[in-house]
Amino acid sequence: MRVIESFLNGAWQSADGPRTSLVNPATEEVLAEAASARGLGDAVRHAREVGGPALRAMSFRQRGALLQAIAKLLHAHREELLDLAVVSGGNTRGDAKFDVDGGLGVLAAYAELAESLPDAPWLVEGEPAVVVRTSKVRVQHLLQPRHGVAVHINAFNFPAWGMLGKAAVAWLAGMPVLSKPATSTSLLAHRIAELVVGANILPPGAFQILIGSVGDLLDHLGPQDVAAFTGSADTGAKIRGHRNVLAHGVRVNVEADSLNSVVLGPDVQEGSELWDLVVRDAVTELTQKTGQKCTATRRILVPEAALPALRDALEGRLGERAAQTGNPLSKSVKMGPLSTAQQLADARAGVAALRERARVVRGDPQRGEFVDVPAGKGYFLEPILLEADAAAVLDRSAVFHRVEVFAPVATLMPYDGSVAQAAAIVGFGGGSLVSTVYSDDREYVARAVAELGPQLGRLVLSDEKGAGGSFSPGGVFPQAQHGGPGRAGGGAELGGRLGLELYMQRTAVQGGASQLARLFGG
Repeated sequence: MRVIESFLNGAWQSADGPRTSLVNPATEEVLAEAASARGLGDAVRHAREVGGPALRAMSFRQRGALLQAIAKLLHAHREELLDLAVVSGGNTRGDAKFDVDGGLGVLAAYAELAESLPDAPWLVEGEPAVVVRTSKVRVQHLLQPRHGVAVHINAFNFPAWGMLGKAAVAWLAGMPVLSKPATSTSLLAHRIAELVVGANILPPGAFQILIGSVGDLLDHLGPQDVAAFTGSADTGAKIRGHRNVLAHGVRVNVEADSLNSVVLGPDVQEGSELWDLVVRDAVTELTQKTGQKCTATRRILVPEAALPALRDALEGRLGERAAQTGNPLSKSVKMGPLSTAQQLADARAGVAALRERARVVRGDPQRGEFVDVPAGKGYFLEPILLEADAAAVLDRSAVFHRVEVFAPVATLMPYDGSVAQAAAIVGFGGGSLVSTVYSDDREYVARAVAELGPQLGRLVLSDEKGAGGSFSPGGVFPQAQHGGPGRAGGGAELGGRLGLELYMQRTAVQGGASQLARLFGG
């Protein structure tokens, strides 16, 4: 049996720690074993003392060239990575591309950003500020790379995009990376690490990967380190509340659970191109990656009069997709399994909870037969669409405003067509990564931006004119902020140049006007 190992302190570790089986979620065949590592304090020091100085000695453009080289390397192995994503993660080929190509896209975007950054060890923010009118003393704000390690604790659903997306930003900012992929899907992340390490593109200490348990890693972090986590709100809270993290003021970024919504404006008419976009996007967000996306739509707000027609449209489309659920190695399959047995158990329990205040209008959570899957094998759940009780929609405590089912599950919710009620319902979710408004009514959209915006990390606006070239709202672009308030974790990643701030320290440098001009220009 193949055993995958950690790369720490400049070497692949021997596989002598506790092991976890990694399985194909469509067939439950064991693919490999993951071995946990030891000596994590040494790995943290190696990153700080070896990788950090090497990266900080490079210019932004030189670091951008590293990203470009890694993107080129991985693109040359793209087919191998896609095949591995299908087998180890239960992805259809399209979902595998979403993950692998997403990671390559972030590398390329930040490599391009590097070309616009200065040939200096810092980023200057704005102009020097006058402290006192009669004085020549000024204050200039700078961003400089932190003298620590960026620890990335990633989620199971995007082993490629999650690892590469975070790492690209940290490397460009000048921080070394210690990446901890979720164990269940770590086979893909491990293969990417093998390729990157084997190519010797990065300086020593700039990249390490921890396979298996996180162990005592958090015990070794200090005030210059950054911990960026993607996953459940409960785990995010544990990281934030870790005694050592609190004691040393470790910077923590969390991207967590999110009850994302779409809002259908009262002006959207059945049969219009915008109506068709609503249906297409809803099905995509419900089924892409088997609903295992932090940006997937969980709540669909529809004016009461339009709800029956939208329900019928979605039932028909989802019925087609349900018939094509199965082993992703089959060309006819459009949706694969959930990633683990625990994910399936949690999803079924979540659907049962939602049924307290909603009825299932499409799908059977206990269905057991799927395309090209041995009887009784695999972690499959066909698409499930529910419709909420109208009175329950306005109850802040209703289960669908509290429980996210991380699976191909969404709930239709009638509302009165007003922005005020839509904003209240969206807000019951406690903060989201993304929500979408479909409308051609400019006044409605403007009010929606004002009322929904503060509750979200990203707001997508879709109208009839742009329907033909629109992107599904669950896509994450490196140029846009990824994160959200409240329940969504309160963090922020990506966003082009803004994303660098997570790994850099803002310093106010105070001095004479001419002195600052000599140092920083202007």
